[in-house]
Amino acid sequence: MAKDMTLLWGAGSPPCWRVQIALEEKNLQGCNQKLLSFEKMEHKSKEVMDLNPRGQLPVFKHGDNVLNESYAACFYLENQFKSQGNKLIPDCPKEQALMYQRMFEGLTLFDKFKSLMFYDRFVPENERHDSARKRNKEALTAELQLWEGYLKELGSGSYLAGSSFTLADVLVFPTVAILVRFGMSSKRYPKLAEYHDMLKERPSVKASWPPHWLENPGQEALVFKHFFSLSAASVPSETMAKDMTLLWGAGSPPCWRVQIALEEKNLQGYNQKQFFFEKMEHKSKEVLEMNPRGQLPAFKHGNNILNESCAALLYLENQFPSQGTKLTPDSPAELAVMYQRMFESFTLGIKMADVIYYTWKVPEGERHDSAVKRNRETLKEELKMWEKYLQGSGCFMAGKTFSLADVAIYPVIAYLFRFGLSEEHYPKLAAYYNCLKDRPSIKTTWPQVWKETPGQEVLKDL
Repeated sequence: MAKDMTLLWGAGSPPCWRVQIALEEKNLQGCNQKLLSFEKMEHKSKEVMDLNPRGQLPVFKHGDNVLNESYAACFYLENQFKSQGNKLIPDCPKEQALMYQRMFEGLTLFDKFKSLMFYDRFVPENERHDSARKRNKEALTAELQLWEGYLKELGSGSYLAGSSFTLADVLVFPTVAILVRFGMSSKRYPKLAEYHDMLKERPSVKASWPPHWLENPGQEALVFKHFFSLSAASVPSETMAKDMTLLWGAGSPPCWRVQIALEEKNLQGYNQKQFFFEKMEHKSKEVLEMNPRGQLPAFKHGNNILNESCAALLYLENQFPSQGTKLTPDSPAELAVMYQRMFESFTLGIKMADVIYYTWKVPEGERHDSAVKRNRETLKEELKMWEKYLQGSGCFMAGKTFSLADVAIYPVIAYLFRFGLSEEHYPKLAAYYNCLKDRPSIKTTWPQVWKETPGQEVLKDL
């Protein structure tokens, strides 16, 4: 089976390493692999661009199924080879909930790492500010303290979701490893250091360890050390839903995803409370007790807390597979597309936010017209990709049926049109938006504030 697989990868890249570890864990050695050089810009080669138009690594292909999002590839491998190698999704609902939560929080950790470590690479010289560097440093420090607390609570020798190695470890360990490589202090973050040292000897990790890290151990740490100087069985739906609580904010795509999923799984009747972003209620004690980042949604099922929206989607589908709408297709080809589009939705959401919320996110003294222009051009190129994806696909993102891809992506598409995206410029996206807006789960959860107030025209000329 591995002979039908191809992986194009770059050494030291956490997204690439995630897929390599997953392949090892599932005993899929023998996959066709090709190491490409970032320094030589080989990730922008025709070979890569033919499979991934963003020109990013990894590129993973199984037969005719292409998955370029590392999380998508890892989910796909576990789904397609459940009984092969190590089981990476636990049966215990508590550990499963924690696994989903930590793996999606891992995206936040990686994003904050990149914002600090690669600031000078991503931000043009005339747009750089010491105040932004300081803010990024403080954000990463606070994030690391959260993860240190998670591991302390679990106790020594634990994995990220409990007693067994799971997808959470596959997906988060490479980020922890690169943090250590870049000089994270083991004295300030002893639990993270202990976790790193425990897993680095695991066969799947050891076999896929970046080759240049073996040749030049800790080389970058000398350069970036100063950045880490801060301290550091089936139950009736109405019964089951009563054990669920959702704290949410109107118009928020992450909140809306969870609401749609609950409707699709026939889990109406859950406890819910709306919070107002304008009043900073998402920073209230009630929210912070469930989500220490002070973000919405905050979702709880029994004692299981999932604050990452896509984690909640996957958890609900996994816990209630035969209830309501089946949200994962059986076809391997459609499943691959579902995972790929679901995780690509993060990229679309980030690029959208960079345009819509630029003046809100960036202090006045750090704003630049050149950055505004670049963000709009980047979003425009991203939208062209999604317009192309929808050519001939009908009403759904991943084939013939409504799936988790639609649950994850539709709120972002709707948000784009709320902010003035042109239906004339993006007819396929508009057709998708209009086709699904009357779906019962979407219509029921449509943001009330959108019904009562007009949209904006921020994106009308895009």
